[in-house]
Amino acid sequence: MNLLSLEQAQKSYGEKVLLKQANFYLNEGEKVGIIGINGTGKTTLAKIIAGLEKPSSGNILFFGRKVRAGRLRKRCWYSSNDTGTQFFTNSVVEELLLGLPETEEVFEKARKILKLFDLYGYKDAHPAVLSGGQKQRLSIACGLLSGRDILLFDEPTSGLDGGNMRKIASVFCKAAAEGKTVLVITHDEELIRSCCDFRWDLDS
Repeated sequence: MNLLSLEQAQKSYGEKVLLKQANFYLNEGEKVGIIGINGTGKTTLAKIIAGLEKPSSGNILFFGRKVRAGRLRKRCWYSSNDTGTQFFTNSVVEELLLGLPETEEVFEKARKILKLFDLYGYKDAHPAVLSGGQKQRLSIACGLLSGRDILLFDEPTSGLDGGNMRKIASVFCKAAAEGKTVLVITHDEELIRSCCDFRWDLDS
């Protein structure tokens, strides 16, 4: 049985169709790349999966049963392609630990991921002062530390160099090996080749 399925999911605003009758599924431990030209509904699809948007029609199933958006929000992490509106706290480390238990295990994981993404030196800085690439890495780090089952990343390598792209591909593979389901919306063919089990093309 699939972890999550969309059946004929469509999202419309008036006569404008943002996502057209999508049939889609995710399984545990998979790494899935979503591709397609701008305007085909990639971000809308991710937001529906994450419970941030409700489809105008169609069904969302979690382990074969219809599921409400509130439950999806508890099981899914969505990393936006607009990191400028994603952060809410006054420091990088507060953002990373937001909503997590204050245990030494969590603190150690936070230290490791900040060092991995070259953000440890900015742990006390306000997220607003970070560069675009640093904000992108912080957003990904927050998702990886969130403990959610399904991790959705919208253009995660935008503004990043090849070295950071490969680092991110590696941590996505590690997360999947630990049982997480990773969905990546991207135009980055190298990222897809580096970490995705298969791709789904919204153009087709």
